[in-house]
Amino acid sequence: MKHFGIIFAFLAMAGLLCAEEDISRGSLVRVRASIQPYDQFRPWQKKSPFGLNGTGVVLPGGKVLATAALVANRTEVGLEKPGSAEKCAAEVEAIDYEANLALLQPVNRNFLKGFSGLALGPALRAGDKGEVWQLERNGEMLRNQAEILSTGVGRYPSDEAGFLVYGVRVSLPKRDDSYTLPLLKDGQLVGMMMGYDRDSQEGSAIPVPMIEHFLKDAADGKYEGFPVLGVSWSPLRDPNLREEVQAPKSGGFLLTRVNPRGTAGRAGLREGDVLISVDGFKLDEDGNYRDPLYGPTAVGNLIRTRPTVGSPAKFRISRGGKEMELTGTYDRRARDEVAIPTLQFDQAPKYFVVGGLVFQELTGAYLQEWGNKWSERAPQRLVEYFTFQQDKRPDPEKKVIFLSQVLLSPITLGYQKLSGLVLVKLNGKEIHDLAELAKCIDETKTGDLVFEFRDEPGKLVLRAEDLPAVSEKIGQAYGLPALRRL
Repeated sequence: MKHFGIIFAFLAMAGLLCAEEDISRGSLVRVRASIQPYDQFRPWQKKSPFGLNGTGVVLPGGKVLATAALVANRTEVGLEKPGSAEKCAAEVEAIDYEANLALLQPVNRNFLKGFSGLALGPALRAGDKGEVWQLERNGEMLRNQAEILSTGVGRYPSDEAGFLVYGVRVSLPKRDDSYTLPLLKDGQLVGMMMGYDRDSQEGSAIPVPMIEHFLKDAADGKYEGFPVLGVSWSPLRDPNLREEVQAPKSGGFLLTRVNPRGTAGRAGLREGDVLISVDGFKLDEDGNYRDPLYGPTAVGNLIRTRPTVGSPAKFRISRGGKEMELTGTYDRRARDEVAIPTLQFDQAPKYFVVGGLVFQELTGAYLQEWGNKWSERAPQRLVEYFTFQQDKRPDPEKKVIFLSQVLLSPITLGYQKLSGLVLVKLNGKEIHDLAELAKCIDETKTGDLVFEFRDEPGKLVLRAEDLPAVSEKIGQAYGLPALRRL
C-alpha cells in the first residue's frame, strides 16, 4: 500500500505539472513587431527600421494583450506560437499609448484555436506574491517568482499625468529585446511588466485594474481612452493658506488651474476652488483618497482609472467658504484638444518647405527627439511653450509653428544656422497652423513674403517669384518626396 501511495502522489504531481504546462502553452505567444518611427528632424522621411520581440498574453476569445510600447510606430506585427515556427500576421484592434496597452487580433481568426487564454485575476497589494512568465527562444517557459513592492500612482513611459502602477521585485534573465512580460498569480493575469532594471532586480507593471478598464473600453470596437479631469492643484497643508482661501477645517486641495474644455471646467469648477471630494470619495490636503483596496492613494487613480469616458462625475467643492456640489461628465478633451500634442505615435509629422525654410508644428514627439535631456538640449523657446501650455491655456486651434531648419538654396544664403524660431505672422497676418501658412504662400504670386518671428532676427524675407524654381531644385537636391505634408 505504501508503494501505491507513492505512485499515486507521483502521478498527481505529474498531472499538476502537465496542467500547468498546458496553461502556459495555451496562454502565451511571441509578438514580433517591425518598427520604423518617423524622423522628427527630417519629417519627410522615416528612420531605419528595427525589430522588437515581446510576449503577448492570449485572452479568452482569441485576442492578444501586449504593451503599446512593443508595437508603437509599427509597420508589421506578427504572432508566433511558442516552440514552433508557426506564424500569423496580426492587426492592432485598440491601443492606448498613455496606459501602454495594446489589443491585437490575429488576421487568421483560427490561428489561436485551441488556446484557452488567461482570465484576469484580482488586484494585488504590496507584499503579495506572483510569477513573471517568460518565453525562451526555444519555446520553453520560465516562471520567475515575483513580489509586489508597492502600489500607487506613478509615471508611465509615455504619460505625464500618471496611472496606478505596481513596483515589482523579480530576478529575470538577461534579454536582448523587450521586457514585455505577463505577471500572474494562481494562473490568472494580474499585470503586465513594462520596465525592468537588472541591477536592482526591480521593475514596474501595469496593474489589472488598468487592464480591465482598457479591455472593457475596447470591447465595443470604439476605444475612447482614460478620462482626464483637466486641472492643476496645490496641497492645502499650510493653515495660513487654508484660511486665505476659506477652506474647510480639514481635507481638500486648492485648484490652481482649470481647463475650461475639460471635465472639471465643463462641470463648473474654477480656479481658487477647494476640491473636497470626487464621486463621494473624500480627499485629504495632499490630494489622496482612501481606496478600499490600496488605502491612501493619489487622486489620479480615482479620476482616471475608476470612471470611464461618458460616465457621470460628481464633485463637492468649497468656493469662498461655501460648500456646493457640481456634476458633469468625464471626458478626455483636456488632453486631446491641445495646441501642442504630447503623444504622437503612428502619425507622420506635418511640415512645409518654403524656398529652403522648413516649418513644422510643435509636438512633444519633436522635443523628445532631442534625447533624454530634451528639456535642456532642445530650443528653449519651444520647451517653454510645451512646458507651460497648461498654464498659458493657448487656443487648441492655434498651433505653434516654428522654423526647424534651413536647407541651403540660392535664396536662403546666410540663414542656415537659424532654427527653433516661432512664427507669429506672414505679411502681417497671424498664422494658426501649417495649412494656413501654405494657403497664404500659395496665394501670394508676386512680391515679398515677410516671415515675422518671436525672437531674433525677428524677420526673414523671401520673394514669392523665386519660390517655384528654387523649390523644384531643393526637392531634387535633398531627395524630398514632397515639399509639404499638411
